[in-house]
Amino acid sequence: MDSKKGFKIYYLLLSEGTTEFNLFAYLTKVRFREFFDNSSVQFRNSVEIIKDGNQIVSQGKLDGVSDITHFKSKHILIKKKYASQRLFYFLDNDMDDSSAIEKLITKDGDLVQFTQYNSEHLLLRLAGKKPKNPSDFGNLKNFRDYCKQEFVKQFGKNAHKFKDADFELVFNIPTENAIRASLSILFSTLEQE
Repeated sequence: MDSKKGFKIYYLLLSEGTTEFNLFAYLTKVRFREFFDNSSVQFRNSVEIIKDGNQIVSQGKLDGVSDITHFKSKHILIKKKYASQRLFYFLDNDMDDSSAIEKLITKDGDLVQFTQYNSEHLLLRLAGKKPKNPSDFGNLKNFRDYCKQEFVKQFGKNAHKFKDADFELVFNIPTENAIRASLSILFSTLEQE
């Protein structure tokens, strides 16, 4: 017997940058494709914002977020242009302002999946590389720099250069439960049906 999908639940996807965009695409279109294809949840990366002739957001990529002020300036433009849309942010959680950014996003019912602590750290950890944590550093900038350097050291390339085959090597190591626990907000969208 065929089961009908209910009403579609649409989210506009907003990723911090190329690494997060590629990671999200791998998870939803390759590794867990069956789950996402069989759900009522649909993600679109169609957010485009141009202000004063400058591309602010392209294909849902924010081109980085440095602090709450920087994030808020982009978020306000997105909320204005896409007022009736639900947003799903896929961001690193390695900023001093991460909790303020989360509050801003969730106050209107939108969702944010933070990668703990950033995409490089998440991938290193899931691959069993045992990276250092923020508490091992004097500040978050030094931690972010370490994660980028350690990523290149361990994988031989920058995270934004990762393709599906690279992700496959990382995501074949942890259990499905470990992956779901690391990205619980993303997987919670599947339970909204």
